[in-house]
Amino acid sequence: MNKKLILIITFFSLLTLSAASWLAYEAFTLDARLLQIDKEAQQKRLVELSLPRIQAEIKRLLEQERNRLGYAPPIGDLVYDPGTDNMPDYVRGYFLLTPAGLQVPEGQEAIASEIEGKPAIIDTIRRKAFNPAAPVYDPSKPIHKTIDTRTQLPIFGVYEAENQDFSSPMEMKGEPGPFFSWYYIDDMVYMRCIRTTHGSAAEGIMLDAQKLAERLMPFVEPALKGATISLCRKNEAANLFPLPMVLRPGNDVEVPDTAARRAAMRGTLASATLVTVLAIGILFGLLFIYGRMERRRADFVSAVTHELRTPLTSFSLMTEMLKNKLVPADKLDEYHETLYQETQRLGHLVENVLAFARLTRGKQRGRADKAPCPQLIDRALSKVEPRLKEAGFRVQLKHDKRAELLTLNTDIISLEQIFTNLADNAIKYAATSEHPTVSITTMRGHDSIHIRFADNGPGIPPKVQRSIFRPFSRSAKDVEGRKPGVGLGLALSRDVARSIGGELTLEKSDEKGTAFSITLPLN
Repeated sequence: MNKKLILIITFFSLLTLSAASWLAYEAFTLDARLLQIDKEAQQKRLVELSLPRIQAEIKRLLEQERNRLGYAPPIGDLVYDPGTDNMPDYVRGYFLLTPAGLQVPEGQEAIASEIEGKPAIIDTIRRKAFNPAAPVYDPSKPIHKTIDTRTQLPIFGVYEAENQDFSSPMEMKGEPGPFFSWYYIDDMVYMRCIRTTHGSAAEGIMLDAQKLAERLMPFVEPALKGATISLCRKNEAANLFPLPMVLRPGNDVEVPDTAARRAAMRGTLASATLVTVLAIGILFGLLFIYGRMERRRADFVSAVTHELRTPLTSFSLMTEMLKNKLVPADKLDEYHETLYQETQRLGHLVENVLAFARLTRGKQRGRADKAPCPQLIDRALSKVEPRLKEAGFRVQLKHDKRAELLTLNTDIISLEQIFTNLADNAIKYAATSEHPTVSITTMRGHDSIHIRFADNGPGIPPKVQRSIFRPFSRSAKDVEGRKPGVGLGLALSRDVARSIGGELTLEKSDEKGTAFSITLPLN
């Protein structure tokens, strides 16, 4: 086989297998990918359903705390007491930070210590009191650090008070600003800005994010399993306004139409699997057919070369002897007969090869001969019978009485070619029998004529019977015994029979002989 062709076939084979494998992978992972898309869509829908209820509850809880703080804080008073009775668990404490210092309700001194002990918290409260858009400062960034000379604690760019004379009373200027929220690590602050005669002040609430999340979880859709509520992570956008908190759907969510979707997917998966299997099957089928064709071509070249070499050698030798007048006079007839027989054999070989080529190209027989059935069959056998008798065969011909009244419409040349090939096989294999005989019998069928062509030869081995109609098929004994032929006669005969609408089959073959059946349509 051509190496270049082998490389091309290998390349396209690998390409087809890769494409089929990828298609199979896509088909079998499509269900998981669609399920993931369904889950994401379901999560988004359930989050959208949950958010309005959660935000309504946040609004209610914060409004409750704003009402506790009142319209405005007691700026300038020595006591800051917004009322801590029945303080909810999600509130850690209240604070009021003015230019004069930090104040908390009585009993919440721990919150004051915590706020003052976290420079990032107290500095951010001061900065946002002056400008709500000021960023939250990180103590890990040394560029912002300064030291408070009073407390020796690090502070972060505290704005100077507008009036440091605290002997004059501190009063509020204008109305308090709106509440807003922010967080630093785990501390969440809900506060508002207040302008005073001595500078910016802030009033707010320290919230417990975990406790608040527990309060909000009942308002999450039950189907949103595994959902969590917590403070935003770094660079994560909030979705629970006005707090810096996020509702996360989690990975476990119920998809109600999973079963229906999977049922709908079965057909797609089955089709994809079928296409993949068919693609692979077609590929290997084509490779198998191509391999068989290559083997047939090699067998054909080998067989035809062998069949041509033997008679050509005889021609060359005999013609040279005849030319040089080296043949005795009493041997001339024998030499002429041998040359004639070899010529006939070569002509028969060439005719078979050409006929097979015509049938392979799809050229059907176009001739139709019409005559009474026995007459047409006798005409087809007229050229075959003398060859059989010359080879020492006894020919027995028997016609069905019912077939004598029928008119057969078929190609007599094709029928003659079938008989010729069957006769050649009988001569090749059955001529060595004790009393070689060929029996030809015609029988009428329902809408056809059956012609039985039988000999009394040694029969065809069972292993060979399966392949006798394959082109260029020869048994090992034929090759070893150097029997003439290229293994094309029976294959050609069957194709010829089919080309005229009939069929050629092996009826039986055993040690008593071999019988073939030719079926021809009556119409």
